[in-house]
Amino acid sequence: MGAHGAGGGVTASAPAEAPWADAVRGVAARAGLDATRLTLEEVPAGPADRARAELCAGHGRLTVRATDPVAASVALGRYTRSALGTRLTWLRPRVDARPGPLPDAPRTVVSSPHAVRYHLNVVTFGYTTPFWDWDRWEREIDWMALHGVTHPLVLVAHEAVLAETFRRAGLPAAEAAVWIGGAAHFPWTFMGGMHSFGGPLPARWAQRRTALARRILARLRELGMTAVLPGFGGHVPPSLAGPGPVDEIEWQGWRIPLLRPGSGRARELQSIFGRVQRELLGPGTGYYAVDPYIESVPPSGDPAYLRDAGRGTYEALAAAARAADEPDPVWVLQGWPFHYQGAFWTPDRVAAYLADVPADRTLVLDLWGEHVPLHAALLADGAPLAGRPWVWCALHNFGGRPALFGDLAGLVRDVRALPDGVPHLRGVGLAPEAVENNEVFYELATDLAWDDGPHSPADLDAWLRDFVLTRYGLSGDASSGPAQVALCAWHTISSTLYGAGRTRSVPTPVIARPWAAGLPFPAQRSAGEAVGPQPPTPSSNVDAENDPAVAAALPRLAEAARALGSLRDHVAGGAADVLDADLAELTGHVLAQGTRTHVRGILAAARAGDPDGVRAHMTRLRTDLLTLDTLAAERPATRVETWIDAARSWGGTPDERDALEREARSLVSVWGGQHNGLHDYAGRHWHGLVRDLYLPRWQAWADWLADAAAAGPVPPDTDPTALRERIVAIEEAWRGATRVEP
Repeated sequence: MGAHGAGGGVTASAPAEAPWADAVRGVAARAGLDATRLTLEEVPAGPADRARAELCAGHGRLTVRATDPVAASVALGRYTRSALGTRLTWLRPRVDARPGPLPDAPRTVVSSPHAVRYHLNVVTFGYTTPFWDWDRWEREIDWMALHGVTHPLVLVAHEAVLAETFRRAGLPAAEAAVWIGGAAHFPWTFMGGMHSFGGPLPARWAQRRTALARRILARLRELGMTAVLPGFGGHVPPSLAGPGPVDEIEWQGWRIPLLRPGSGRARELQSIFGRVQRELLGPGTGYYAVDPYIESVPPSGDPAYLRDAGRGTYEALAAAARAADEPDPVWVLQGWPFHYQGAFWTPDRVAAYLADVPADRTLVLDLWGEHVPLHAALLADGAPLAGRPWVWCALHNFGGRPALFGDLAGLVRDVRALPDGVPHLRGVGLAPEAVENNEVFYELATDLAWDDGPHSPADLDAWLRDFVLTRYGLSGDASSGPAQVALCAWHTISSTLYGAGRTRSVPTPVIARPWAAGLPFPAQRSAGEAVGPQPPTPSSNVDAENDPAVAAALPRLAEAARALGSLRDHVAGGAADVLDADLAELTGHVLAQGTRTHVRGILAAARAGDPDGVRAHMTRLRTDLLTLDTLAAERPATRVETWIDAARSWGGTPDERDALEREARSLVSVWGGQHNGLHDYAGRHWHGLVRDLYLPRWQAWADWLADAAAAGPVPPDTDPTALRERIVAIEEAWRGATRVEP
């Protein structure tokens, strides 16, 4: 179309700027691009409302035409890779400074068949984000936009909403504070797993967190994302249970009263909660996460009880939305309980639970799709949840553990098979328990949500080549010696750590808890495995059941690490920081996995009654652990003081800062009580954690064995009482310590 000029000619009218242009320019500017050289236009969605973006650069400007701001941001990320040779990731959120016009780029179109692209796990708000400030959240939101996320979970300030809900329901503020506990463990309180642990939260916590949450939600809206907000699961302190039926569930030794969904008391608190959440955080988003029994067995297995529970949970969400003149909401629920407590959740119970909940008002997250996919058994035609919209998710990381792993070819195969598989698929997502790890896995997973990602495992080599070259800024001369060195090193890495079948993390022996004179150490389920009728499989992270291929690959991985190290003089700017991080993680993996030899050597010497041999092997173990600790000290992200500093920054007084520090320490060590099943669950190869917790534990164990070996061979069943008292004392001293303020 055109417009007639004064002289009767026709002049072309310029396309209107997209209404979200400023929001996307903000993403571009924070990524280091000259946002003034960016033109942003809105285009209609493609068939079936497909998100779509087109980019083209010429004459120093970049033009992006997109259906929405997230698709436009994805196009920005594609431009930085193709034209600037830079892949934007958690480790490298910005391109290097580049004055002058933007480089040319040919017309490129990218689209996604997935309406929902989900991000985050409830417990990510414990293992990663509990102490993030706005600057860190802003970076994460930019990462989400650049990687195509549409529906992020937002749990920030839920503790403030819950505390105010309890207060209005009649609970004294002090009692509410005790029940809610501390920040890092709060996600489990939200899901009804625990209560009254850690804390108390600072006096200004609710005010500051509410302000942060509002800022996060506002930015998400600007970028066209739909936040998934928490709902109220009915878990309450006993004094709030009130008259009427009250049930109870159990998790890891905690017992939690649970209002019976649909009861008068439950409806009352649900109504209060809905009003409070909207008052504190603003209008609803239409999507609410509620998982009343995430890893607990429901109070009754009677299908009629479960049917009432599901109906009551949804009706409460809907009533709160209607009271605010909002549309009926979507209940976002994890498929996790149906796996984790699979012995309880028989097909008839699963079907009963959601029988009275409208199918189009649910969104089921197939949470661990890359390892234990549930969609074929639960969501296919004829299955218990047939007809319900669902999202395939990769969970991948448990607790922030430092393992390098991921089945890249399997990820491509599984995601690309989805459109032709179970019906009612709405999208794909990421549900890691912690972020900022294994970037190759998450970059591939997010690329696969778009049509320019690999279409089959056969395409993976080309994708990996581009990943490596843009990761280290080597794409400008892909045939150079440094580029070939990087590609060769990553061929080793991808064929071992990220090879076929690597859907489970490789346990790190560094965080194993030395507990006896023989293996295995404490019996603890591997992360994520279902609860069954049999006792949990022992796993000390040192046992012989660990995949022998892990040890066999160590010499090759050590050579790959040396090769990456040789690139240091050929890589500059932000790429150098990425290289350093990769080198530290790979070297750390080799060091950590190699400590198995020292642990077994200590045990063999003890069995032989050789105290000098025990001490000699312990000296080698000590050297490797100190090397690992020093390696971790080189990066702020792998120093325990960074975690502690972030926690303390939320306190207003020395006592508040000390309380926050103790809880932060607890999460990455003992976790909860000394006898819970999550001891060392979130262990990490962090400077200060390796040196001051893991090493003293190993030293105490070796000293105990050496003393015993002085009297002769030490049998595996030697009474460990004295050792265990010493180990517990070391752990409690570490997690109870606080920084001395000037």
